[in-house]
Amino acid sequence: MNILITNDDGISSNGILALEKVLGKEHNTFLIAPLKERSATSMALSIHDALRVEKVNENHYIVDGFPVDCVNIGLHGNIFPKIDLVISGINRGVNMGHDVHYSGTVGAARHGAIHNRRCIAVSSGNWDKTYDYIKEAELVREILQAWTENFQPGIVYNVNIPEKFEASLSSIEVARLGKRTYVDTYESKPIIGGISEFFLGGSDLGHLKEEGTDFDIFFKGKVPITPLGLDQTEKSELEEFKKRIHARSK
Repeated sequence: MNILITNDDGISSNGILALEKVLGKEHNTFLIAPLKERSATSMALSIHDALRVEKVNENHYIVDGFPVDCVNIGLHGNIFPKIDLVISGINRGVNMGHDVHYSGTVGAARHGAIHNRRCIAVSSGNWDKTYDYIKEAELVREILQAWTENFQPGIVYNVNIPEKFEASLSSIEVARLGKRTYVDTYESKPIIGGISEFFLGGSDLGHLKEEGTDFDIFFKGKVPITPLGLDQTEKSELEEFKKRIHARSK
C-alpha cells in the first residue's frame, strides 16, 4: 500500500519519523511535511502564492506552506505514485472535540478525504519533545493490519492516544466528538499610536463531561477513534429552519 504521511510539525518531528520507521517495513511510505510548524492552521491552502518544495531524498519532501498544501502536492504534484492512504501525525498533543476544526493535523487528513482517499489523523497526549512515539506508531500499524478494509474513503478516522496506554486493538473504542471549552488569554504590547501586538499567550483547555465522547474514552486511559465526515449540514436543524422561513414568508 502507498501511504502518504504528513503532519503540522515538520518533517524532522519524532511523530512522523516513527510512522515512517514502523509502517515502512510493510508499506511504501512517502513523507511530505511543512518547512516549519503549522499548528492550528486547519485547512489553510496556498492558492495565489508559489510554493517552494525541497526534495530531501526520493521519498521525502519539504514544503514551504501548510499541511493541506503538503497533501495536495503529494496527491497531485506528480512526485509520488498513486496514494492509497493518507496519515497525518503523530501529533504532539491531542485533537479532540472542537479541536478538530482548528487542527492542522486533522485538516491535512480532511483534505485527503475531500479527494476520496482513506485518511487517518493520529495525535498523542505525550508532549515530551524527546519521546520517540514508536509505541504509538506500532498501534497504528496494528490498526492498519486489522481494519484498513473497513475504512471508507472520504472519512477521517481521528485517533487520540493517551500518554499511558495499552498498545493493542482492545484498547481502542469508537467514540463521538465531545465539546472542548477554551479560555484564551492574550498578551498585548503597544508599538506606536493605535498599533499593538497581540500574542495568544495560552489557552486554558477544558471539556464538557459526557459519556461516550472522545474525551470520556481518552481520560479512561483508552484510545478513542472517531469517524469525521465532510458534510457539516446540521440535519436536525435543516427541516425546522425551512419551516420557520416558510412560515414567516406567508
